[in-house]
Amino acid sequence: MSTSTNDLPKLRQLLRRKLSELDRMLEPAFDRQAVFPGRLSVSRHRCGRPNCRCNDGELHEAVRLAIQFKDGAANRCLDDDGVELWQPRTEAYRRLRDAERSFRKWQKDIVVLLDSIERARRSCDGLSPEDRKRPLR
Repeated sequence: MSTSTNDLPKLRQLLRRKLSELDRMLEPAFDRQAVFPGRLSVSRHRCGRPNCRCNDGELHEAVRLAIQFKDGAANRCLDDDGVELWQPRTEAYRRLRDAERSFRKWQKDIVVLLDSIERARRSCDGLSPEDRKRPLR
């Protein structure tokens, strides 16, 4: 992609816009909410009792906390108090991880933008005609 000095104002404007995204993107890092690397889900199942309503298709529901340990995974069934305790923590964790992913993408975009600005600002003034023929990095 070739860039010229005519592109500089547009590239700088884009850089300013990207910088203004940074505060909003990193907001979850400044939260004080405790985080927990788990995920809540609702499971539906049959209990196996012969006369239960779940045999007619009305399945039982349970809220489960999925936990990833270094040595494996575990699921824990939660009651209402458990959901109140774990849901804010797992959601805060998800927001923090989303912020990290967004930041990594933002960082790549900034590097590409800075490279474009560098190419637009390059000057070969003072180089010999022979050196000008050689491609720059």
